[in-house]
Amino acid sequence: MIKAIAFDYGGVIESREGDLFKEITQYLNVTRENWDKVYFSFNHLNMVKKGEEVLALVAKEFYASDVQISYIKNLTIEHKKDKKINEELINIIKKLKKKYKIALLSNNSVELRQKLIDQNIIDLFDTVVISSEVGHQKPQPEIFEVLFNKLGVNSNEVIFIDDTKQSLFNASSIGYTPILYTDNQKLEEELSKIL
Repeated sequence: MIKAIAFDYGGVIESREGDLFKEITQYLNVTRENWDKVYFSFNHLNMVKKGEEVLALVAKEFYASDVQISYIKNLTIEHKKDKKINEELINIIKKLKKKYKIALLSNNSVELRQKLIDQNIIDLFDTVVISSEVGHQKPQPEIFEVLFNKLGVNSNEVIFIDDTKQSLFNASSIGYTPILYTDNQKLEEELSKIL
């Protein structure tokens, strides 16, 4: 029986217009699959570096020129301006909160907690687990153990919603129910099937 639902932040709670990685991969003429593999090998740096700096490091792995790296950094900064809270999803979460524990699980910097306070949404969550605060990141089992312990539930009692396949990679071995987020309508359909 499901007792808790956890959400990723970037790309789920906070959405953005357009797909930054799609734009970058097309610009560099690399596959999204190859980009994602390299990006996730550098993802831990998001805890200590700005997003545009991490993406520049990833781009260098694909032999990007200085001009291309400059373009990617500027593109990333522009994308940050387009980010906004997914208000429709916030309303879905408010309904779910009446029956389930709600959590946030994010590979993010320590600034996220203050951002949640500033956005006036931190109270939506029974617990918030941020990679930079706990020293582990998705898809490592350890960060999920922190989540389950804070929620006081077993792994098989949790649904975790994320917008990247890589973050859901260990779902079957860890034991939670994964949902790959694409949009709010599909999420509601998936939740209604499971719940």
